[in-house]
Amino acid sequence: MSRKAFTLLFMMFSTIAFSSIAGSAQALTAETMDFRFRGFAAGQCYIAYGGTGPGFPNPLDWSGLGNGQATATGYASDATETFPTSIPDVYISENIRAIGEITIGWTEGDGSKHRIIAGIYSTATSEALFYPSNNQFVLTIPMYSPPDKCMRFNGIYVSSSKIARISGIALFAVGIYGPNPWPDNIIVLLGDEQSGTLFFIAWSRLGTPTPSPLGFLPAAKAYASFVKKA
Repeated sequence: MSRKAFTLLFMMFSTIAFSSIAGSAQALTAETMDFRFRGFAAGQCYIAYGGTGPGFPNPLDWSGLGNGQATATGYASDATETFPTSIPDVYISENIRAIGEITIGWTEGDGSKHRIIAGIYSTATSEALFYPSNNQFVLTIPMYSPPDKCMRFNGIYVSSSKIARISGIALFAVGIYGPNPWPDNIIVLLGDEQSGTLFFIAWSRLGTPTPSPLGFLPAAKAYASFVKKA
């Protein structure tokens, strides 16, 4: 992958609207904490894919409803409380071990069937943000994580009878995505470094408005999350 392509993929995360934790997070206290965390959603989901964004596929190739599930689980060490303006009880960890997976499928207007199966994983330098009071977290911090501190993914993309390997930068967000207040959504972003395609997938605990023409995403059949002190 070219340096230009990698830069574009990083930009899709770094310029996401995340006004509550913009710039650099500052440690509020020297005290550190360890967390166990998990997020899971299954059922109908909103899917969009296209160009590298930022934050949402642009230009947009397709969007609509699909079905599938996503999960991420892991352990964070040495998390420090941050000072993102007025939000207390928010912690950042630069020492996480996390794995996850996503399986989704959808049918487009021309009748073509599509499917993604991918594994999501942390590296030795991945970082994450935690909001334990709300059982929310985000693996790869928008507007903050440099490329070497992002989550990664590997998988396959099946389009009709064609199968392609996909891999690159990933984000897994439980609630923490966009400006505060954060809704009960689980959002997964997959940025394929080879094709320059950004996949945006979202599940909602209660149902939520979505961009036109869909208008509304029904509640997921299953939705769970926790952030607990280890």
